[in-house]
Amino acid sequence: MSHVSEARRPWKLGIALTLLFVMTATFGPLLYAVDPNAQNLLSVLSPPGAQYPLGTDQLGRDVLARLLHSARYSAGIAIAVVVFSIALGCILAGIAQWTGGMISTSLVMFSDAVYALPGLLVTLLLADVLGGGAMVIVFLLWIVAWPEYFRLSYSVGQQIVNSDHVLASRLAGASGGTIFRLQVLPVILPYLLSLGAISVGRIVLAIATLGFLGVGIAPPQAEWGMMINDLRVYWQISPVQLAAPVFAIVWVVLALLILSQSMPKAKPGLN
Repeated sequence: MSHVSEARRPWKLGIALTLLFVMTATFGPLLYAVDPNAQNLLSVLSPPGAQYPLGTDQLGRDVLARLLHSARYSAGIAIAVVVFSIALGCILAGIAQWTGGMISTSLVMFSDAVYALPGLLVTLLLADVLGGGAMVIVFLLWIVAWPEYFRLSYSVGQQIVNSDHVLASRLAGASGGTIFRLQVLPVILPYLLSLGAISVGRIVLAIATLGFLGVGIAPPQAEWGMMINDLRVYWQISPVQLAAPVFAIVWVVLALLILSQSMPKAKPGLN
């Protein structure tokens, strides 16, 4: 019994940390209704206090307000990338499984080729060429993220498609869409959700990396990586302001890592 309760603790911790982040990103900017782009040059790099709970940055902007708005922005982009990647990966995996032959081989080879690319480096180079902005970042991260979901869906789904109960459904006249919806998707969905949870954390980290390097979200939109880059030269006089976005990134990545590790795992070598 003690082993069961201890096994559930990481799951509960992951759920709690993730829900806290989601609620903060959703309701934080509403409860703390301060303009994140409003500048007050008379209060540059002010320490935390009653007026500014986490202090101000080098332009006198409220760090807490920028932190909360960045959470909503980063979470929205990361979730959008994961949803689009799951959709494309599942669709292409379904096509590969049901058609077979040259189409299946071509899709598998293409996904392997994209998967082998250094995703963050490709995103960095293309973002520098195409410019920043939310839509560009979503598109570029989606392009390099979908092969993971295709490989997972194809590998797990292939075993299900070749099983006896799916063969029986085919002989009974069930369509490919019905079989996928009722017999394949319920099996692969926990694996996709597990991979999606950790992918959201990785994408948030990738967004922060792009922002830190100056090719991510365009200012004045608040973004954690850009906040770190702006405040790093003032770390001696404003350590709290710099630590705030760093802590936020660690919090999100750790929460989703714990959540993912507590969910059903994909087979080794797939992710």
